[in-house]
Amino acid sequence: MKGEDMTNYEKLFESQMQDPQFVKAYYQARVERVLDEMLESLKGRIAQNESKEDLIQAIDSLQQQIRPGVSQELHTT
Repeated sequence: MKGEDMTNYEKLFESQMQDPQFVKAYYQARVERVLDEMLESLKGRIAQNESKEDLIQAIDSLQQQIRPGVSQELHTT
């Protein structure tokens, strides 16, 4: 992105992304948010009385997504 087209927020964010501690905290917060969304979705499916098999499959999928590497995938999104 060209400097003149960037908003103040984007400029600040870009400068903060140069700080390794900020980057670590930022991506940790993103991972936590994604996990929270996945767990809320799972709770909704439980509340709708989905079959045990479907719920187990959803949990298996969640486990695969949170294994090491998911945070690496989140870095690129």
